[in-house]
Amino acid sequence: MNEHQAFERDLLLITGIPGTGKTCFAEKFAKEFGFLHHDLEDQQAQTLNRFNANPSQFIGELLNEKKDVVVTWGFGPDCERSVFLVQQLRSAGFKWIWFDGNRPAALREFQKRAAAQGRATAQEIDFYRQMYRIENSRIVERLKPTVINSFDDRGQFKPTKELLAEIRASPSRSQ
Repeated sequence: MNEHQAFERDLLLITGIPGTGKTCFAEKFAKEFGFLHHDLEDQQAQTLNRFNANPSQFIGELLNEKKDVVVTWGFGPDCERSVFLVQQLRSAGFKWIWFDGNRPAALREFQKRAAAQGRATAQEIDFYRQMYRIENSRIVERLKPTVINSFDDRGQFKPTKELLAEIRASPSRSQ
């Protein structure tokens, strides 16, 4: 346990396959449970640029908030710099959660998100291209995040409170 974990709070890094609700759930955690949410893919906030430029400073700022924190990132698992940044968050006490689960449901949600963002409907090939990169990198097998299925048995997203309880109850995996 490091000094920042002495405060009873959640420090979560949520990554995973496309369409599993990483950002959606983090926004709900912020709204419903008071988490501080940082989306590393938020282009306007330049969050990833800040993190990449000085990981220690960025992580220090998150930890100094003294709040529950959730960081979301659909990072490129085949990029060593990205893997390094994930490891920096883990070293600082963040629990690394990997959202996975029902692949047809994830594809459906991936395409719905693209349509909601006003982009042309995302093609299945985009989803499968990302899946290939993830599977080819063997990121889950190599670095062993805690894997959580964000979908229920019907292929719908789990209720937010239930998913957060599952995340909190899950053991942290060693680095």
